[in-house]
Amino acid sequence: MEYRMINPETDQAEDITCTVADMEVLKQEGWVMVFTPNKNSIISGRDTSGQGGGHATSDGWKDTLRRIKANNPESIIDV
Repeated sequence: MEYRMINPETDQAEDITCTVADMEVLKQEGWVMVFTPNKNSIISGRDTSGQGGGHATSDGWKDTLRRIKANNPESIIDV
């Protein structure tokens, strides 16, 4: 496997190819693993969760925000 880790002597990130066991030894020596997500595993193009995704805020959530705004006249909530 290849891991991106920060070298404790240089504070620079390096790509290290080693076994998991070797990587654990490096961590004990002060190396720090840098999380780099796989570019193919990120879900993009969605700004809401739920069954269908989409690009809208649900009416139920908007109603909740309206109630909060109505009960808090100083609120800066924009519905």
